[in-house]
Amino acid sequence: MQRKYISAVKPLENFILQVDFVSGSKLFLNLGNYLECIRFRSLKKPEVWQSAVTNGIFVRFGNVELSHDEILEIAGNERAAV
Repeated sequence: MQRKYISAVKPLENFILQVDFVSGSKLFLNLGNYLECIRFRSLKKPEVWQSAVTNGIFVRFGNVELSHDEILEIAGNERAAV
């Protein structure tokens, strides 16, 4: 059985991703500064950005995938501070 960490995700304006954790905590992650990276470039398309879903461990936007650990790592990076 896999442990789930993320209960929901919601793409907001200006490329802010709201991540709700099963603990009740919320994280507002600014991905706007990452959009020039090849990996995240497709998030500029509104239909890709709005497609965010989670299975409790990963967040997916079409072909772009972020793990729970990666989300926490990005959150610790000053470029993602909201």
